[in-house]
Amino acid sequence: MNNIKDKAFSDEELKGADFEETKFTDCKFSKSQFKFTGFADCIFNNCDFSNALLTSSSFTKCRFEGCKLNWIDFKEASLSSCTFRDCLMEGCSFEKQKLPGCSFPRSNLSSCYFANCDLSSLKLTDINLEKAIFDFCKLTNTDFSGSVTTGVSFQNCRISHTTLDLEGFIQFGLSKGFVLQKS
Repeated sequence: MNNIKDKAFSDEELKGADFEETKFTDCKFSKSQFKFTGFADCIFNNCDFSNALLTSSSFTKCRFEGCKLNWIDFKEASLSSCTFRDCLMEGCSFEKQKLPGCSFPRSNLSSCYFANCDLSSLKLTDINLEKAIFDFCKLTNTDFSGSVTTGVSFQNCRISHTTLDLEGFIQFGLSKGFVLQKS
């Protein structure tokens, strides 16, 4: 595996680049433009992607640990089998995403916007979703147990067999198609 540490990437270095089996540590991608950039089997430790622009970029089987990914619009990005552990992802926008095989353990996704997403069978457990908005999303067998759901809005969503813990269930209840997690 290639190792890259303490590097601030320029737009030119990222445009059209493909990275495979590379470990990035303490790297700065903030406000960078990713155009036709691909990452496969990469690890990102404590990297800053805040306000990055992801245009026709893909992340496959990547692991993000302790990264800042605030205010990113993932609409034109492809995310598959990625893990975002202990990441700050406040205010991100996910439009027309499926997020197959993705997970977000102990991450902060507060104030995120999910629109026209198919989040079926996705585990959104033990994360902060405070004030997140789910608009026209498919939530079938989605698991929200252990997550902070204060102020979350579910608008025009198709919800069935979606799991919440007791606090979330009290807030949303059966009226929307949620089921209570059994202890």
